[in-house]
Amino acid sequence: MNDIATSAELLSLLKSRQPESAESLDTSTVKYALYARKSTTDEERQEHSIKDQIKDCMDRVVIPEMLQLSQEPIEESCSAKEPDVRPLFRKLIEDIKSSRITGLIAWHPDRLARNMKEAGEIIDLLDKGTLKDLKFATSTFENNPTGKMLLGISFVLSKQYSEHLSESVARGNKRTTEEGQFIGKMKHGYYINQDRHLIPEDGSFLLIRKAFQMRIDGSSQKDIAEWLNSTTYQVRKYKKDLERITWDKDMVSKMLKDPVYAGVLKYGQNLVNLSTIYEFTPVLTVQEFFKINKISTLDSDILVSSMTVKGGNVRANLLRKVVYCGYCNKAFSSALVGKKLKRGPVSYYTYRCDNEDCSFYKQSIRANIVIDCAKEFFNYYQFSTIENYNHYVLDANTKIKERNRIVNSEIASIVSQLGTKRAEYERRKTFVLNNPKLSRHYNLDESESEVVGLEARLDKLKKQRNDSKNAIFTYEKYLKLFENISVILDEMHDMKVMDKVLREFFSNFTIKSEGKGKQQRCDIEYKLKEPWQGFLDDGKFVRGRGERTQTFDLSVPNRARYQLRHTPMVLPDEL
Repeated sequence: MNDIATSAELLSLLKSRQPESAESLDTSTVKYALYARKSTTDEERQEHSIKDQIKDCMDRVVIPEMLQLSQEPIEESCSAKEPDVRPLFRKLIEDIKSSRITGLIAWHPDRLARNMKEAGEIIDLLDKGTLKDLKFATSTFENNPTGKMLLGISFVLSKQYSEHLSESVARGNKRTTEEGQFIGKMKHGYYINQDRHLIPEDGSFLLIRKAFQMRIDGSSQKDIAEWLNSTTYQVRKYKKDLERITWDKDMVSKMLKDPVYAGVLKYGQNLVNLSTIYEFTPVLTVQEFFKINKISTLDSDILVSSMTVKGGNVRANLLRKVVYCGYCNKAFSSALVGKKLKRGPVSYYTYRCDNEDCSFYKQSIRANIVIDCAKEFFNYYQFSTIENYNHYVLDANTKIKERNRIVNSEIASIVSQLGTKRAEYERRKTFVLNNPKLSRHYNLDESESEVVGLEARLDKLKKQRNDSKNAIFTYEKYLKLFENISVILDEMHDMKVMDKVLREFFSNFTIKSEGKGKQQRCDIEYKLKEPWQGFLDDGKFVRGRGERTQTFDLSVPNRARYQLRHTPMVLPDEL
């Protein structure tokens, strides 16, 4: 070795032999490894743990600090409670000792060790300077005496946590659940009061009840999600202000399967009947919960058979829960009934009373009588006066303004999300291009799909907002609608559209029937929705030009008495 010429050169040499401090460390010279671990492979709650750990480390540490990983992330499924049982971790320690790895990244200190032997090894490697840097996604570590002391405390706490977690949590959850106190994720339509009881949230509770009713009435989970997204529904998360969420089919499915909405709180293996603890308000009855989830045969076979056909498409949902038995005042069930004719198999729609205590029990009525009654009503009563039209315009403008307020709010939310998602996508794309070995941890197609999906949703909302400007009929179109509504219903084959049209005017139908077959006579009372009922009561309508047949008698408003036409309501194959 050459002689040291000056004290300055001696000082420089000695400094070069010292471990680098956190302040002076050049991270570009550090060879980092990322270690991710989950305790077991069979715990459902840890199924995606490793993937999430790696993603968090990338997003919070690697990308922001522009660090370079010297190898693929190390993934291990093994408990850290006992030492020397993790082969990949042991190899990692050896690589650090041999200086093949000089920096370590993990999601949290407890991912590295939950026992004091391996925790001590890591701190010892830091003391010796063999391990130059240590970074966590969930906390900040400084390589100095205070930092190592805090790291040691974290390891001790991780060990204690590991030893007592299972027993303490199980015991606490059982006691808390038995007392009716809510734990876990929030439940839609409720808020948690100071006693940790579930209390209906004003507004949102009614919307959630409507969502369950839609499912009972035959709506698909996708339709329910779209409807919820069109409402003003908001959630309160962790005592924060109310905020909107975007529903999807999976979220609706999970909600429909949760027994808490029928009054039974389930947390882990613990179950409790909330109504025995406090005055809990369920969203639906137990019987309705059974019907929705098809877990009971108690009267649910009728509902299931009337809701679905081969392929799972909702079919028999025309005026469900709107047509009532005139003898017991209970809503008829509805079903598609198949029948083989000479020309081939056909399906027709019937209503049936399933109330065992009713004199009309298990007797059915064809759907034709309701539809014929509605058509004859529109032939005879037409709400086509200028006063009717002005009321329609006023009501339509009010609905459009409310709908656009919701649409504008959602547009603003999506614009904000788009900015974040686009920036995130560009940041990840740049990182993957510079680190091709790590590309498998970033699904760029999925990120791009999220952006495209938001853009499509934004375009749809903007179009919806623009279309609303032309949504109100002119007086000429309004007149033409009422003049032809009976013909439109007669030619309509789309049950969903027909249901929507009839529900716009009619609140319910109540039917009594005498006789069978061609001799069957039905007495129907119907109730209109407002403002139509008010127009009818005040005589604010125009007499239609349609001829009333002898079988109908609409001279008395809200009543129709006629002989049943024998031809069934045959449904086209496309329904």
